[in-house]
Amino acid sequence: MASSVLAIRARTIVPLSGESPALGAGLFAALKKIDNAVLLVRDGLVEDVLPWKNARLPAGARVRDVGPVCLIPACVNAHTHLQLSWLAGRTLWGKGFAAWLASMIPQLSTASVGEVVSAVESACESLAAAGALHVGDVGGSLRGALTLVDRHCRAAGVGVSHFCEWFGFGPPFIDNEGPWPPRCRDELAADPALAVRCAPAGHALYSTAPEVLRAAREYCARNNAVFSFHLAESPEETQLLTDGNGPLYDCYAGTVLPEDWRPPGMRPLAYAAGLGLLGPGALAVHGVQLDAREVEALAAGGTALCLCPRSNRNLDVGAPPVRALMENDVLLCLGTDGLTSNTDLDVRQEAVCLREHLDVPPEALIRLLTVNGAAALGLSDAGRLTPGGPAAFCILPEILTY
Repeated sequence: MASSVLAIRARTIVPLSGESPALGAGLFAALKKIDNAVLLVRDGLVEDVLPWKNARLPAGARVRDVGPVCLIPACVNAHTHLQLSWLAGRTLWGKGFAAWLASMIPQLSTASVGEVVSAVESACESLAAAGALHVGDVGGSLRGALTLVDRHCRAAGVGVSHFCEWFGFGPPFIDNEGPWPPRCRDELAADPALAVRCAPAGHALYSTAPEVLRAAREYCARNNAVFSFHLAESPEETQLLTDGNGPLYDCYAGTVLPEDWRPPGMRPLAYAAGLGLLGPGALAVHGVQLDAREVEALAAGGTALCLCPRSNRNLDVGAPPVRALMENDVLLCLGTDGLTSNTDLDVRQEAVCLREHLDVPPEALIRLLTVNGAAALGLSDAGRLTPGGPAAFCILPEILTY
């Protein structure tokens, strides 16, 4: 029996079919939009996107009118910390990065299995409800939670790229299987199918041993995987790496930082470049503390950057130099970070934040939410409503319509 067609009618649809990842001036180019449009769906796949007046619906087609809204492809949330969702509302905001970190660290060993499971399930469901097609998630914080996040993301219909994060300066366990963090290694060995969706990652330049960062980056390059790490997130990070002191040093000295640790005496971007962490295939996160020359260097090397502006604002670490990043052709995308530093996991609200506070044009923000996020995570079939592709879409917030 032939399957029936579902016709989804909306005031406007922006399909992004044929769009490539956008840099520089390409971010601001007009997007093709179809007014009084219909999305034809068969068996969960896009059959066509066209004006309603041109639609020739087959017999038995079902029509769903979603009203005066603009539909875009489902979004890519390129950076989250789903394993830590149970800490929502339990950390200190507005007092700087080190104060937030100090409020969180003592709680990391206090979670019960039940509250972690419940929080992860709820977080994954909220991602789907917010129109996310795919998420880049940082794993390795809690033993066993990688499998948990993967199961609940897939149950919610959200694809996931896992970044298995190394944290600390202990002796790395690196062999031919790759530089996988100890908290992830057993899960990956038990489930080869899970390993396909995973890549080793670094936490940050001040919290992960340099030899581990290099090994993880090299492994990802050999295996065509994305390497992700936090970069230039806070003034405290810059102070620690350049001078070897400050509140972040006070937070980590004697615990994370070994006794013989010495600062590299370099700003974060220069240190990352010296370790060979940058370039195509690398996804840096935050970039709040980048200066003008560093923005140019980041762009020249081809590193992608994920912006998490609401998290940055909540922690009072500054605002990323968005205009400079756009004008210098950095591949930009958006992420929500996690519920330890954000109120929700709706990546569309990151775009709203940039629209409201930095007056970034909607055309650029739509691309950051879709095709750019897909490119940053190495996804070839996401971020577009293309005939034959998944019919995954979301509603664009009114402030982002144009």
